[in-house]
Amino acid sequence: MTQSLRAVIIDDETNAREALTNLLRIVCPEVEVCGEARNADVGISLIRQERPNLIFLDIQMPGKNGFDLLSSFEKIDFGVIFTTAYQEYAIRAFRFSAIDYLLKPIDPDELQTAVAKFRNKVGSVNPEQLRILHEQLDPVRAPRLIERKRNDHQRIALPTAEGIHFVQMTDIIQCESLGSYTKFHLVKGPAIVVSRLLKEYEEILDNYYFFRVHQSNIINLEHIKRYVKGDGGQVWMSDNTEIEVSRRRKDEFLSLLSDFYVNSGKLK
Repeated sequence: MTQSLRAVIIDDETNAREALTNLLRIVCPEVEVCGEARNADVGISLIRQERPNLIFLDIQMPGKNGFDLLSSFEKIDFGVIFTTAYQEYAIRAFRFSAIDYLLKPIDPDELQTAVAKFRNKVGSVNPEQLRILHEQLDPVRAPRLIERKRNDHQRIALPTAEGIHFVQMTDIIQCESLGSYTKFHLVKGPAIVVSRLLKEYEEILDNYYFFRVHQSNIINLEHIKRYVKGDGGQVWMSDNTEIEVSRRRKDEFLSLLSDFYVNSGKLK
């Protein structure tokens, strides 16, 4: 018999709380909703009173938001699944931090998957994941998405079977497609293999100086040693690997490379 989970739902929208409660009853009957809260202050009291295994937390609420709520706890010893009506850049932020989220209106299959993932890892959210997510959700980032950002001082969360690895963007040389997996080649240490498609990381890294030069490779422009002209050309990376540049991606790649050198101050 599946062990039951005690859950709390925190959302300022009554309809959203009711809809999630009903969905859980139908598709995740092992989840017992032991309380609901319409704002962060009520939610904090409810969590301390009920001590749930899992909370479903809306990020944006009047007054204190979801991050304010979590910062009220010295130790987060419960699972967190964020619920959000955010689109586009916020979804990228969640993937960046490797934190589970549900996009409103909540899809029953995605709800089942999120609960199952929580059961399998039975862990709390890492504070570093929250820091990355909070930074990525900074409102000032939203209107600037089309601008490329330098990779400096930015970390990405990479979930593996062994746990979550927090990697500096500048330490990533390239991302290589391995079918349904993505292999991260790093400056130091062994490569990290993540059970996600390269396409997902293409979207996640799109705001930074990374570029998908080929169907199988996303490269970090900061680690290019030289570019060799050709039909599409090849790039030599800092670890001495040679990577083909797709002919159809060549012009866009060279344009971005030029932009990178101008903005980084490396172009004399």
